[in-house]
Amino acid sequence: MFEKHISLAQSLISSNSDISEGKDTDAAHMLGAMVTLVPYLSKKARKKVFSDAYQLLSPCFTPLTRHVLRLLATLLGHLKAETVESEVESLVSSVVAYLPYNEKKPDDTIVAALHLMKSCLDKLVGCSKLWVEVLPTAFEAVSGYLILGRKCSDDVAKVVQDCIDSHIDHSVFVTNESQLSECDAEDLSDQAAMKSICLTINSRLHTCAYPPDSILTVVLVLFLKLGESSFVFMKDILLTLAQFAMKMDKESQLKSVQECIGAAVVAMGPDKVLSLVPIAFDEDRLTCSNSWLLPILDKYTYGASLQLFLEHIVPLAKSVQNASDRVKKGRKRKDLQSWTDQLWNLLPSFCRYPVDVHHSFGSLSKLLVEILKCDECLYKSAVKALQQLVDGTRRLSSSSQNVEIYMELSALFSSKPISFKCPRLERCSKKQACKDLKVLASHSANLLCTFADYFLESSPEKRAHLKVALRCLGQLSGSTNICELFVSLVKRFDLEDTQLESDSQECKTGEVDRKDEESTDTTDELNNRRSLLLDLISTFAEVAGEDLLDKLFGFIKSCLLNSSMPCHSKALLALSIIMKEHDEYSMAHLDEILLLLHGIKPALDKTVLESQLLCYQHLLVHMIKVDEENTSRKAFLILNELIVALKSKKESRKLAYDVLLAVSANLRSSESNSADSNLQRLFTMVMGYLSTPSPHIVSGAIAALSLLIYSDANFCMEVPNLIQSVLVLLQHKAIEVTKAALGFVKVLVTSLQPEKLLNLQADIMSGILPLSSCTKHHFKWKVVLIVEILIRKCGFDAINLVTPDKYKDFVKSVEEGRKGNHNLVDGAESEPKEHEQHDPKRRKRVDSNAETGQEGTSSRRPPSKSSSAGQKQAKDSRFKKGAGKGNPHNAAKNIQGKASGDTGDRTNFKSKSKWQPGKRGDKSPGNNKKTRGGAFSKTQNSGIRAPGHSPSFKKRKRTA
Repeated sequence: MFEKHISLAQSLISSNSDISEGKDTDAAHMLGAMVTLVPYLSKKARKKVFSDAYQLLSPCFTPLTRHVLRLLATLLGHLKAETVESEVESLVSSVVAYLPYNEKKPDDTIVAALHLMKSCLDKLVGCSKLWVEVLPTAFEAVSGYLILGRKCSDDVAKVVQDCIDSHIDHSVFVTNESQLSECDAEDLSDQAAMKSICLTINSRLHTCAYPPDSILTVVLVLFLKLGESSFVFMKDILLTLAQFAMKMDKESQLKSVQECIGAAVVAMGPDKVLSLVPIAFDEDRLTCSNSWLLPILDKYTYGASLQLFLEHIVPLAKSVQNASDRVKKGRKRKDLQSWTDQLWNLLPSFCRYPVDVHHSFGSLSKLLVEILKCDECLYKSAVKALQQLVDGTRRLSSSSQNVEIYMELSALFSSKPISFKCPRLERCSKKQACKDLKVLASHSANLLCTFADYFLESSPEKRAHLKVALRCLGQLSGSTNICELFVSLVKRFDLEDTQLESDSQECKTGEVDRKDEESTDTTDELNNRRSLLLDLISTFAEVAGEDLLDKLFGFIKSCLLNSSMPCHSKALLALSIIMKEHDEYSMAHLDEILLLLHGIKPALDKTVLESQLLCYQHLLVHMIKVDEENTSRKAFLILNELIVALKSKKESRKLAYDVLLAVSANLRSSESNSADSNLQRLFTMVMGYLSTPSPHIVSGAIAALSLLIYSDANFCMEVPNLIQSVLVLLQHKAIEVTKAALGFVKVLVTSLQPEKLLNLQADIMSGILPLSSCTKHHFKWKVVLIVEILIRKCGFDAINLVTPDKYKDFVKSVEEGRKGNHNLVDGAESEPKEHEQHDPKRRKRVDSNAETGQEGTSSRRPPSKSSSAGQKQAKDSRFKKGAGKGNPHNAAKNIQGKASGDTGDRTNFKSKSKWQPGKRGDKSPGNNKKTRGGAFSKTQNSGIRAPGHSPSFKKRKRTA
């Protein structure tokens, strides 16, 4: 049957029969059926069908062309190359013959034929170098489609890119034309094929008013694939692209051209590009040729030569700068200064993985010093260059796999090329990078002193940038050189009376600096010097050794013990960095550090409080991870401070919440296997404060637990007795404790998934329902809100099942309120409303209590029962949105109503990043002592014992 119809198809194709005659219908059906049958045919039958089918492909389009291409592609996927090698070679010739542009050929058939050609080349890869003969001819045939700007142009470009990536090997090409005569015949054929392809591309580019993205994408891939060899084959293409770059104005069109030229910079190197497209300055005309190339060099220069920058770019930049200084006219001077800045800004680009660090860094270091001393406008380029050089060299020395570097390069191109070559980076081996690091280290000591001097004389804005350079130099030069520099600066600043040894000085809070007796101007100058040295300590603390740490810590301690010094904030910041980077050293000096921190009084300075809490944060993390009995007892001293801060004014409370969140996140992200146990230890320590006799502290501890479960609600299920211990406190005599416990429950039910709540709903309902009859302090309103959330998440039937009989009517009324009947809610809030209408003082007191209880309430009041339906709807909206404002217990805002039994989650609440906990204080009517503005109250602290050693704690725990 196949042979009968194949002969008919061959006669139709040879006679070029028109589709309208209907003679090809049977043949088309037969070809379509064979596509389905191919997987079930024997090897012999497939080969027979393939031999007959490829002869049906004509150079002209016929009604059967689509069917033939589809059948051949299917057969090719099921045949082995060695069995049909000669037939595949013949097929490639037929496919290439069909590719030349013709208006009568549908675009989809051209793309299908091109895919078939690629499949043929892939099938024969390793068997022959057929691509040398086929690819240049095929590329010339389809190159016309690349500039049409139609949909098929992108499809054709994609197939051509795949062919280039699969079959062109850059390693077989020579790197310069003088070596062509030394190659054998096979290599010459490869190069001839590549020259033919590049010649075709260049000729097509010349026919365009501006090149479309389809052909530019092919050019970009070819640049990156050939690497340095592209200088031999693609120099004419680069010159053509340069002509486009100079005359194109539209940003959208220019971007693709700039990416192609950038690919040439990556592949050839900036030296080769500048040899073809030179940047020169005409001093007579005051013009800079090819200045458009400067931004491209800045973005795409990788693996360049430092010597090229020193010998070519630096003289050019100085020449333009001198001309700019002589010119008085505004416009011309502005252009000259712009060129100068662009030329100097190339310095960091040439420091991205340079290939000649060991030869050229000595000269570069002199240039960096010259820039710092002579031109204040260029310090940013110098700092960025040094950082780029040090970080890049260290990255190369740490691993022989440069995957990250190539990902960085790939991100520069919007087309995201599959693979490309950057031979300069390939030559940067790990061994060579280690040698380069030694060269950098040999010059680092001198540069460190120079940058430090410039840092001390600079403005605060410049110091922020120079600290980056100093940190890089500190990593290279080592702790010994930094120690010598620091001691010399202390002597130079006449601060030798400041103790530098941490172990020879006792913490005496009454110590007075002898400089205090001098004039005010002298004292201010000394404090400024101390402040500068503290900035340096913050910069060098990360890489400091033990000897240097002793001196740095001694200096910090001296600054903190002098109560008259205005640099406590910087001293604490430096201390926090030491504690963050050197946990063993911090634990060894734990007692001294705690005495220092407890002696600080940050009441008048927010920055001091912030730095102090940062120190507490790092210390607490280290102490929890150590998990020793002695250390754990001292950790409670830090928790004391944090919990007292939670009950202080707004700023202190917010900072304390941030510290707790940071500690929790650090423990959770710990790489150790004990991360969960460390986090559970934090919960347990905070729970210890639930047994203290002070309601003020108990409510603060509950607020801390609310914050912790909000950040990780599921983890609270793994902490033994956590939820039960808080639920017991719902019956506490102190109002602020009850308020805080209700807030905890609301955060709990808001944060947990419904399946987690099913095991807790009975305990929660038993704990909160006794408060449903208390209309004071909005307790009933808060209970209604919690029950409503439970019903929405777990369903009314599940909640009603665990509700005691005496409260079933109440729960039923809540459910009816969710469906539109708000009688219960009106009753729940009518009493507070009546009191507030007749007693403004009481209203003021209730609002105050709402703040002190860590539980905000809506300022709006519910409408009366006589309100209209619209008012009731508005009230219902407020009832749902008023889920607490401004603290961790009220984190669940804007809860949307759902049908009974529907599951709920936290997707309707504010995100954690936007939630600001603790916007209201915690101050009960019976405990109105104010915490001193932002400071940690010693009177409150003195009454707090380590919870783990409190008899009442044990009793409370048994009760829970």
